[in-house]
Amino acid sequence: MKNWFNKIPGVLITSAALILLVVMVKILSAPPAPTTAGPGWVENNVQALQATLSVSTNPTEEAFIQNKLDLLKRIQATSAGALQNVPEKPKDACALRPTELPTPQRTLGVESFQPELYEDLNGKLNSRWQGEVNGQWVTVLAGTVYTDPPQAALWVFVENTADGEVIPAPQASGLLKVVSADLSRLTLQDEAGTAFYFDVAGRAYLASPDEIVPTLAPQPTNTPAVEICPP
Repeated sequence: MKNWFNKIPGVLITSAALILLVVMVKILSAPPAPTTAGPGWVENNVQALQATLSVSTNPTEEAFIQNKLDLLKRIQATSAGALQNVPEKPKDACALRPTELPTPQRTLGVESFQPELYEDLNGKLNSRWQGEVNGQWVTVLAGTVYTDPPQAALWVFVENTADGEVIPAPQASGLLKVVSADLSRLTLQDEAGTAFYFDVAGRAYLASPDEIVPTLAPQPTNTPAVEICPP
């Protein structure tokens, strides 16, 4: 009798090993589940384990399978909750388009302001003129460009084109300022009080306000991007 009791642990270990072997054989013999991530592979594993559980008659095997089923069902519940919290995609693709900024207001004519440093233009500016020349909107800024040595100058920019340049006024001293305009002919003044004249259409300084210079041809405008979402 003593020897028989001593063999009980070995019998239990052998039985447990056989039960686990049977469980693994049943699981491995089930149809392979898809390897793609997501609820699909979870559902296939759940179905395979439920089929194995339905034919099992061993309590230890059933507990093992049930633990795996509980884990997979928790994964299913988490996935379902995440899908429910996903915001609904708007039917209109243009609904997500950001609100466009308002177009900057144009100010026709001459404006003066306190001299201010503009690092992106490498100069100090104190005035400007804006107007239409050859059907294009043009901005002329006046001040001093920080070359070596600094020079009184004008900055000319044509809207929606690559046309832009700095035009120094070699005879002027200090800051150049736009005083008045006759259409696109500007009257300028330097810090010494000397008057200068500039023709925006011809892009040239004039010897007198009545001098005639050729008008430059307008530069091509930039091609606008295709508008997918109408305004």
